[in-house]
Amino acid sequence: MANEMSRHKMTPKELREFNKWLKANTILGSILAIGMLAMAFAGSNSLGRSDTAMTDSAKVATTFR
Repeated sequence: MANEMSRHKMTPKELREFNKWLKANTILGSILAIGMLAMAFAGSNSLGRSDTAMTDSAKVATTFR
């Protein structure tokens, strides 16, 4: 079956439609990848702040005792 598909020649109209589909999926995939990278970067930056917040709250808790 795969051999039959590789022998199939696309018409110019099918080729244009496939190229449009491929371009749209490339753009969508790029947007999603950039979004995931941005979320990963934002998450890595917030990790350092939460650790210092925990130590600061421990200092405040011992001060009021």
